[in-house]
Amino acid sequence: MSLDVKSAFKIIKDTELSGEDYNVLSQLYLPIMGIDSFSLYLYIYSLKDTESYMFKKLIDALNLNTPKFLERAFSKLEALSLIKLYYNEHKGYIISLNQPVCRSAYFDNVLLSSFLFNQIGEVEYNKLSKSQTQNPRGYKDITKTFDEVFEIKEHNVENLYNKIFKIKTKSEIKIDNPNFDYIFFKMNFDTDFLDSKVLDDEEFMNQIISISYTYQLNEEEMKEVIMNTIEIDKDLKYQDISKNARKYYQKKKGNTTRVIVTKEPDAFIDSALDDEIYALLAQVEEMDPVTLLSSLNGGIKPSVSEIGIIESLQRDTSFPQSVINLMILMVNGQKEGELPGYNYFQKIANTWARAGIQTPIDALKYIEKQNQKRNAKADSKPTYSKNKKEAPVPEWYQDYIKELDNLPKREKMSQDEIDKILAEAKEKL
Repeated sequence: MSLDVKSAFKIIKDTELSGEDYNVLSQLYLPIMGIDSFSLYLYIYSLKDTESYMFKKLIDALNLNTPKFLERAFSKLEALSLIKLYYNEHKGYIISLNQPVCRSAYFDNVLLSSFLFNQIGEVEYNKLSKSQTQNPRGYKDITKTFDEVFEIKEHNVENLYNKIFKIKTKSEIKIDNPNFDYIFFKMNFDTDFLDSKVLDDEEFMNQIISISYTYQLNEEEMKEVIMNTIEIDKDLKYQDISKNARKYYQKKKGNTTRVIVTKEPDAFIDSALDDEIYALLAQVEEMDPVTLLSSLNGGIKPSVSEIGIIESLQRDTSFPQSVINLMILMVNGQKEGELPGYNYFQKIANTWARAGIQTPIDALKYIEKQNQKRNAKADSKPTYSKNKKEAPVPEWYQDYIKELDNLPKREKMSQDEIDKILAEAKEKL
C-alpha cells in the first residue's frame, strides 16, 4: 500500500495478547520480521478499538524516518498474517489484528519454521523447537491417548482428520504458487491408496502448496514426498511432509540451501541484496565526499569548484551524503574522471527526486534499472557497420563491487584499502 500519513484508520481486535503470545512474538516472530514490524504490531495492539487514528501517529510514536519504513513494516505483518488491511475510499482504513499462532503450530508451518531457521541458525533453532515439556527423570509417561478415551464414529470423521494432521491454531499465511497445479497433483494418486477426503481437505491443500513453494517441487516430486512420508513415517503430519520435502530438495540440489528473504530491501532483516552490495553501501556512507573525490583522482585534492558542487548538492537537495556519494561515483564513471558543472548534477538530482530515491539502496536499484533499459535499447538497434564503435554502458558499480572479493572480510577497511579499490575501479570506469 502507499500510505498518506494524514489518512485515518481504526483497529479491530477480538482479544488481548496473552503472556504466551508475547513469548512467541519475541522468540519466534521477531527474528523473521525485524524490530520495525515487531514494534508496530505491539504498538497497534495497545491502541483502543473505539477510536480513530492517523498514520502519522504511528510514524511519530515509532520514530520512523519516512512513510516508506512504515509501509514496509506493515507489509511484513500482512505477509505473516498478523494483520489484515481493509480500505474504503470514504472511510479510510481498518486494521484487523490477528494473534500469533501457538508455538507448536509455528514449528509445524514449513514457511515460518524455514524462515526462522535461516535467520537464527541451526543451534538456536533446535533449542527453540525442542519440546518444552519433558518426562520427569525416573518416571514413565502413562497419560492416556486420544483413542483410549474417545471412539471415532462415522459421523465424526472430521475429528479423525484433525487428529491425524495435528491441526492447532491455524496460520493464515497465503501462498499462491501458480507454478504448482494442485488438481494435477491430486490426479496422480490412486484413491484406494490415499482417501480423496484427504486430498480435498482445504488445510491439506494449502500445506502442500506451501511446501511445494518452499522447496520448489513440482507435482510429481510432491507425490513422491507424500509416498515417502506414508511409507517411512507412517503418517501425514505436515512436519514430516516438510522434512521429506527438504530431503528431496537436498538430494536434487546437493548442498544448495534455500534462503527466504524479502523481495524489497529491508533494513531490519535479510534481504535479497548481496554482501558485496552491503560492503559498497557501508563505504559510501562512511566516506566524506572530499576524500572520495581525492581517492578517485589518485590522491589529488579536489578543486575549489568541485568542492563547491558538493556543498551545493548538500544544501539544495534532501539527499543524505551516501546518496550524493553514489551520484559522484556514477558521474565520475560516465565522464571518465572529468566532473561536469553543477547544472549537470542538479538535473540528476531532480530526476532522482522525482523517482522517489531516498536511500543509497534506492539509488543503486534505480541506476541498475536505467542500465538495463539502455542495454535493452542498445541490443534492439540494428548494426550497420562492423567498424562502428558503440558507447559503453556505464557499469561502474558492478566492477567496483567485484574488487571487494579480493579483500579480507571484516567490518571496516583501512583508508589505504579503500583508496586501492577506488583507484582500481577508476581504471575500469
